[in-house]
Amino acid sequence: MTSEPRTTRQQREWWLVSLCLMMLTSAACWWHWTWHLDQAVYDAAQSTWLRAPAKDIVIVAIDDASLQAIGRWPWKRAVHAQALKQIQQAGPKSVMLDLLLSESDADPQQDSVLAQAMRESGKVVLPVSHALDGVGHGHELRPLPMFQEGTTLAHADAAMDVDGTVRWAYLWAGSQANRYPHPALAMLQVAGEWPTDIPRQAAQDSPSTSPYWHRDQAMAIPFLGAPGRIAHVSYAAVLRGEVSPETFRQRHVLIGVTALGLGETFQTPVSQLGEGMAGVEVIAQLLDALRQGQRIKVLPAAAVAPLSALLVLGLLWYFRHAAPRQALIASASLAAGAVLVSWGLMAWGIWWPPFGLALGALLSYPVWSWRKLEATARDLEAELQAMASEPDVRSALPGADDRPGADFMQRRTDAISRAGAQLRQARQLLAHTLGTLPDAVFVVDARHVVTQANQQACAMAGFSHPSALIGRRLGEVLSPMTPTEAPTWDMLLDKARQGHQALSTEAVHPRGKQYLVAMVATDDATPDSGAIVCATDVTALQEAELQRAELLGFIAHDIRSPQASLISLVDLHRIGGHMSQEETLKHVEAMARHTLELCEELLQVMRAETRAISPAQGDLIKLAQDCLNDMQLQARTKDITLSGNWPPGREQPSSFDEYLVHRALINLLSNAIKFSPKGGQISVAVTQDHDWHVIAVRDQGPGIPESELGRLFKRYERVEQGRPSKLAAGIGLGLVFIDTVARRHGGQVKVINKPGEGACFELWLPATSGQA
Repeated sequence: MTSEPRTTRQQREWWLVSLCLMMLTSAACWWHWTWHLDQAVYDAAQSTWLRAPAKDIVIVAIDDASLQAIGRWPWKRAVHAQALKQIQQAGPKSVMLDLLLSESDADPQQDSVLAQAMRESGKVVLPVSHALDGVGHGHELRPLPMFQEGTTLAHADAAMDVDGTVRWAYLWAGSQANRYPHPALAMLQVAGEWPTDIPRQAAQDSPSTSPYWHRDQAMAIPFLGAPGRIAHVSYAAVLRGEVSPETFRQRHVLIGVTALGLGETFQTPVSQLGEGMAGVEVIAQLLDALRQGQRIKVLPAAAVAPLSALLVLGLLWYFRHAAPRQALIASASLAAGAVLVSWGLMAWGIWWPPFGLALGALLSYPVWSWRKLEATARDLEAELQAMASEPDVRSALPGADDRPGADFMQRRTDAISRAGAQLRQARQLLAHTLGTLPDAVFVVDARHVVTQANQQACAMAGFSHPSALIGRRLGEVLSPMTPTEAPTWDMLLDKARQGHQALSTEAVHPRGKQYLVAMVATDDATPDSGAIVCATDVTALQEAELQRAELLGFIAHDIRSPQASLISLVDLHRIGGHMSQEETLKHVEAMARHTLELCEELLQVMRAETRAISPAQGDLIKLAQDCLNDMQLQARTKDITLSGNWPPGREQPSSFDEYLVHRALINLLSNAIKFSPKGGQISVAVTQDHDWHVIAVRDQGPGIPESELGRLFKRYERVEQGRPSKLAAGIGLGLVFIDTVARRHGGQVKVINKPGEGACFELWLPATSGQA
């Protein structure tokens, strides 16, 4: 039974962790597990994004100064009637009297005066509260019937969260029999400014918050800021006539208690240093939001939960490819980003609780790290078990020599470190081994990327160091060459890896070199194994093969021809031809000598190419003089004068192979004598040009045709001097021998040609001669 592939196991592990964290994030968003943290961001944003209040809202505050001026609370209701009359004379839009008038005054006349003032105004809004009796039965606290005539009733239900902070308001509330709008909504109703986006009647099927009291249509209050943002005037100042009527003209007027310890105060998101906000100001700030069309759109949990889960999924997807430090930064960034985005969205009136996502993001890193650690430990254990079968790394496995007190992961990590060190040593040994090989070697992985190469491979590909090849695709490295067995190198590599057998192909480099390239898979048992590619330079072998073919052609033609002529002469003599015996022998001798000269020239070239160079100190001028002496007899037969151009007694020492250089100079003189006219002159000069010795042989022959100059030193070809025809049949190995000697000494042969006037052949030898 084979074990599960590591990649499949990691994918399954990732999906399991992702699913759990997504469910956790969704649950935290759906059930508001991080409610307190979310509200902290909500309150901070409310305190940050402030706006200017509306111009047509004013609060008549029953403040400490009014209590000192008017007297102890509660005041006579006639006082409130007087204030209402003065405000009404200015023509307000609506008036909110935030007083609970559910009980009669001790003086009935006081109630009558106040009720009359309310009826005359016709724009007064009074609150309705609710209370529980001793046995848990609830009832409404409505104003007295006389106060209800000509007034609008509104609920006085302040909705507080579990932390005692007022963040919400219910636009509708009341008993099962009665529904009352919020005081701010009631004031807009009185003024004829009902918001178009709010229905005029609350739904009747909303769930109850108590057996008798219902709340409907919760709305987040977009607070203006800390208390005092709404325009305030003192109640006592109104009574004294110190407030201009313009203060109330066409405005919403709220009359309520702001004095400390007298009325209800509430904690709000914008409260500072524990300072409460009076109930009348809470109503005024909601009224301002309704007037200006300000709303806080709370994203529903049904949208927040899946969105947060998807963001956590994206974070975990990033974890698969990120380094631990990058993953930690991403996790913290997503958590902080969620808070900052939530805070920033409040500027546009959008509330997104961020800490459900932040919780998922912050838990993602430790949970995924834990699972990765578990997987890493499992993989380390499996790898160490696999290494147990390798004798070279068996000593690296955890054992008795582990550090005392080291934990599980530390022991495994130490073992892997030791095994890695041994593998690095093996890799270095392999690199050294590859470096000693004469052929170019490339090691590629399954993606055809070079992982190792030797210096010979660098020279072949035109790079300076093996490190320049690492990481490149083999097809890119060998792009100048095309294999003969496949259109591309990639196709040939795939064929070698899939077929699990060695393949070879020929390839020609643009520089003229020819290679035999062999490749084989590194591991036959592994489908995704790499390959080893070995390229052998067979240029010399190809040239040798070409030379062999040329030699065979030479033997078949040039040596065969005189032999065939000999046979023809014998046959002619036998049938009684007219040629005398002396003439026959003369022709036989000429053809035999010609054959012998061809064989001798061929042997000279082969010796020059294969014979080891034996340089020794000598005098080039003495060597040239000896060659002139040797060729004097041959020159006299054509009445040719040989001369050396150097002062008497001069020497030119150098290191050279005397036999080869002597033979090369003899060949030059022989060619010069052969092609010089009768009575001509041949001069030899030995000079030095910087770091070169130059031996020049100048004749007065016909020169060399320009069309034949490029073929002077080609093997088995001869240039016929003075002949304008194509290359003549036969061979001329003398010049090939001279060129070979020059190259073996590290030099060259140059030709200075003047057709019709002669040619000058120069043998250039380095001042320090060496074998090429």
